[in-house]
Amino acid sequence: MRNGTNLDSVRPELVEGQKAIHVSTGSTRTAVWRVPTPSTNPFDRVCGFTLLEMLVALVIASIMLTVATLQLMPNPQTVLHEESQRLALLMEGGATSSQAGGQPLAWSGTGNSYRFWTRTREGEWVRIDHDNLLHPRVLPQAVRIGEVSFNGRRIEPGALVMLSPELAAKDFRISLLSDDLVSDVVGNGLGKVEVVAGKAP
Repeated sequence: MRNGTNLDSVRPELVEGQKAIHVSTGSTRTAVWRVPTPSTNPFDRVCGFTLLEMLVALVIASIMLTVATLQLMPNPQTVLHEESQRLALLMEGGATSSQAGGQPLAWSGTGNSYRFWTRTREGEWVRIDHDNLLHPRVLPQAVRIGEVSFNGRRIEPGALVMLSPELAAKDFRISLLSDDLVSDVVGNGLGKVEVVAGKAP
């Protein structure tokens, strides 16, 4: 009570969001009104995604999934070309190694696999298993070995294609197939091996 006026009966109208705090000082009570300031803490706000943001995220996710799928499933023509180039390099490297070391080498292939051979002093052909380059190889599932010819004549599947240490070796042609695609690995007998487009069977 001050000057005959009760402070509890004189109270200004509160604005929404305000808080009244009563402070007692001895026999006098003073009413203080505090207006809260907006919070600057980002965690105090309600976070969420708009419909547009969700659609954009879905589009980006679908694009990334498509790219990953294409990488996991390469084009058959690309796979055939890569395997043909690999075989050509191995055949050329084998011929060069045979000529440099004077050691006869050979190649054979059936189905979707091929291997290299070396001849012992006793004349027996032994498969090369542990060489870093000339070890047995398995082609991808979609690629298989087609017709093989040596010295101008077609040979049976699994027959040996000789990589002679002589400078004038025999020519050969090995066809690799993938669906309707054909790629030929051709050796000219002079140590040069290249990949050419083949004819569909």
